[in-house]
Amino acid sequence: MKTNQAELIRALTPCFLAGIGGAIGLAVIFSPGLNETRSTAGLGLAGTAIAGAAGLAQPNRNSSSEEEQKSGNLMKVQE
Repeated sequence: MKTNQAELIRALTPCFLAGIGGAIGLAVIFSPGLNETRSTAGLGLAGTAIAGAAGLAQPNRNSSSEEEQKSGNLMKVQE
């Protein structure tokens, strides 16, 4: 049960961050009276949130080390 909850959190976190980034981007686009500096900062923040979500959505590259831990870390020494 705990692994399912952890996997669910791992799957929903990028969606949550992308949603926040999209909301910030839309708020910046549709906000009247923003000067160029504030709109640039807002869109930069939105892009950073979306890029962070994309980074979290990448598959784990350390799968070989996880497989070693599951197999019991058996190592053979050659002489």
